[in-house]
Amino acid sequence: MPSTTRVQFRLPDGSDFYLQVSPRTGGSVASCGTAAAVEAVQAMGLTEAPDLELEMSYKTLNDIIDGELSARHAFLLGDIRYTGNRELAAALADLFAAH
Repeated sequence: MPSTTRVQFRLPDGSDFYLQVSPRTGGSVASCGTAAAVEAVQAMGLTEAPDLELEMSYKTLNDIIDGELSARHAFLLGDIRYTGNRELAAALADLFAAH
């Protein structure tokens, strides 16, 4: 992973936001008792030169976060469109499993 990765989320209602993901410094321990390798900061709006841009409806994003929809399935159905780093897009899809 590069020193900082920016993932832009584009939603049709204009509530765009991005995540800036960086390696964690200081070695703090996550709530599960293991050292977290990265930290993510969410900010509203647009970022310059995102590594990955994801475009989807708010409902799709909400269903993925709630575990009702697999991110990989949403990609395959065309509910999520992406521009940028394909490997990063695939890795993010693997982070969100449906129940």
